[in-house]
Amino acid sequence: MPSDKPFALVASGAHGLTISAVNAAAAAEGVAVGTALADARAALPSLISRPADAGADRMALLRLARWAGRYGPNRHVDGADGLWIDISGVAHLFGGEERLLDDITQRLASFGVEARAGLGDTLGAAHGLARFGCPAGAAWVLAPEGAVRDALAPLPVEALRLDGASVLLLKRLGLRRIAQLYDIPRDSLARRFRSKDAASAVLLRLDTALGHVNEPRRPMQQPPVLSAIRAFTDPLITSQGLEAAVADLADELSAALAAKDTGAKAVRLALYRADGTCAETGAAMSMPSRDSAHIMRLLKEKLSAIDAGFGVDLLRLDALRVERHAIRQDAFEAQRARAGPVALIDQLSNRLGASAVTVLLPRASHIPERAEARVAALKGARLKAPASASLTYEPPWPYGRGARRPPFLLARPERIEVLAGVPDGPPARFTWRRVERRVARAEGPERIAPEWWRHLGLSCDQKRPRPRDYYTIEDHDGAAYWVFRHGLYGGGDEDGDDQDDDGHTLPIWFLHGMFA
Repeated sequence: MPSDKPFALVASGAHGLTISAVNAAAAAEGVAVGTALADARAALPSLISRPADAGADRMALLRLARWAGRYGPNRHVDGADGLWIDISGVAHLFGGEERLLDDITQRLASFGVEARAGLGDTLGAAHGLARFGCPAGAAWVLAPEGAVRDALAPLPVEALRLDGASVLLLKRLGLRRIAQLYDIPRDSLARRFRSKDAASAVLLRLDTALGHVNEPRRPMQQPPVLSAIRAFTDPLITSQGLEAAVADLADELSAALAAKDTGAKAVRLALYRADGTCAETGAAMSMPSRDSAHIMRLLKEKLSAIDAGFGVDLLRLDALRVERHAIRQDAFEAQRARAGPVALIDQLSNRLGASAVTVLLPRASHIPERAEARVAALKGARLKAPASASLTYEPPWPYGRGARRPPFLLARPERIEVLAGVPDGPPARFTWRRVERRVARAEGPERIAPEWWRHLGLSCDQKRPRPRDYYTIEDHDGAAYWVFRHGLYGGGDEDGDDQDDDGHTLPIWFLHGMFA
């Protein structure tokens, strides 16, 4: 749509179609946001209108907020037409706050986005300055540090982000500028409002804008703990240049982690392209790492899938999660050629997906098949770094506690035919997978009762779990098995249970595991 013709976006409201946005040509003709479309066309027949798409506008604003990460990792949308960015500790990378404001407004202008920026000590101050304090013909306004009170003083009360009813009441009281609220007694101001909550909202907005009360902010992404940033005058296009720049960032981030005696568990790489788009990738580690070569090895596999477009002019490598780094003695490390599985776990998990590499962890249950849980290795593997050895894997299972358990359990216990000397005794011989085995030695029983609390809702006609008596048995060939008797001899009258000649219920035997 030509910018020299009056143009407006319209949306359906309580009173029909109303103007939701106008361009400069329409504003110059007196068309204002909130005006009914019929009234606007009556005054300006040449007005061109199109329906507004709030969903598309929201998505475009979110894309801009994502792109704005080049100026600070903590940022998000501000209402339906703005962004906020926390530039704490970032401005020096652009040559100061003024140059940062120049850079962001000029880049947005090159994308066809007309923007006004405000910078202040608080979010409320920046919001008010950007919308009501920007001089005519200027793209940004800056309130020097500690001068927010003076910078906000001449602005209208609308700059405090108040609702329409509060603004109307303040104007009726003759309070049109923020400076007029500074010295007025708060009790006197509160008595002018119909409710205590409305008065408190006005005072809270004033206090947050002046910095007397902290205003909570939730960024659109997890804020990093440490970051390394590199901007380029000439955008990077080749894969070789991109890999070299990322390697330099990995070295810089590794040095920052070492200075704090920490290691990264998750990193994120953001690539900001010259056309205003952004690409992100990342990697996770099973244990804290500050080895730049290892971090680069994980990221390098994903760089080939990223399209540099018209070139990357800024790179940002963030450490999202950090933990204390295990103490290592590099002198011993160099003498040992043994490699632990840490690097392999990280590479496979980042290449195949976090859910593809799993580890078994103990779970609070005394039922053997429920006593373990399969979780992603990046989340569940407990890894350690001994002081005098390379990184090694520590089994997560609590070995040595309680009764002996076989290292190999069947996925599902398999039924066996058992011949016992007495009904409640250990097996004398058993048949498993059509092969009969004679028992030389037996140890047990170890009784494991069912978890009764998991079956409180069962009705009377439903089968209830029965106890198990586990035996460790060894056949004449030296093979050891873990078997159990499900149920008690004569202990129930369940459907499908075998019975002897006297009508006693016979328990069912299963093989559950094998010992090495």
